[in-house]
Amino acid sequence: MRYSLISVILLGFFISCSKEDDSIPSDQIERQGIFTTQVENGSIEGELFLPDGNGPFPTMIIVPGSGEETKAGLTNFVSLFNSFGYGLYIYDKRGLGNSTGSYPIEIPENPLEFLSARADDVISIVELLKTHGLIDTNKIGLFGSSQGTWVNTIAYDKIGKDIGLMVMASGGATSTGIEQHYENLIEQSNYSIEDANEALNEYDGPLGYDPKPTLTETDVPTLFILGGKDQSHPTLYDKALIEGMQKSKFTIHFYENADHDLLDIDTQAYPSMLLQNLENWLNDNK
Repeated sequence: MRYSLISVILLGFFISCSKEDDSIPSDQIERQGIFTTQVENGSIEGELFLPDGNGPFPTMIIVPGSGEETKAGLTNFVSLFNSFGYGLYIYDKRGLGNSTGSYPIEIPENPLEFLSARADDVISIVELLKTHGLIDTNKIGLFGSSQGTWVNTIAYDKIGKDIGLMVMASGGATSTGIEQHYENLIEQSNYSIEDANEALNEYDGPLGYDPKPTLTETDVPTLFILGGKDQSHPTLYDKALIEGMQKSKFTIHFYENADHDLLDIDTQAYPSMLLQNLENWLNDNK
């Protein structure tokens, strides 16, 4: 499967100083720092960046897709979210960067154990952020891309009361089995995007992990950012599923000509309103 994290253009500044620590000091609130959380058979190193001001700040955790990205590759997000008035937490996945441990083997037919382990990493970070005096504990959010959207829903299923909002980019509602079938139709059977999405209505194979039961019970503001020319994830099918749930707290930003990376397939640039629409939604849900 192919999953990729959205690349965001730098807005001009990056906070460079950091303090290494494995817990939040009791006598001093850190505006920025490197922290380590413990998970089963490993540890997760992450870095927190808060904007200027007095707080408390809503804070997003970037939940990466399936690639071997470390927090060093996610720093482009810092200036963006801080400019929106949000704190940002980025981290190394297990076995990458300065994080230790490994994940269970990902079994395509039943990836729940693997995805659940990834969700446990996120939960350890949420628990850390809840102890920070400058973070609004009612507005700790998850920003997941592609595979990270499934991690979002599993984390929400486990600790929903501690998650205040979610963003799902290039994924979110379709099961892992249906997505794999969609990719096969596109790559092996040369289906068009439209025909492949339509064919999913006849799919009767294994679902793998299905986020729909959790989404139907989700009660926090959730934004889905989808591209209509995505050849890796069935966004037309996703869009219909989300709309069918009729959830008042769900918002869809659909970019007809955007691919899995949310780039316009003609211009290879981001849709002109993508960042502005994201900022507006985040401001509405502070």
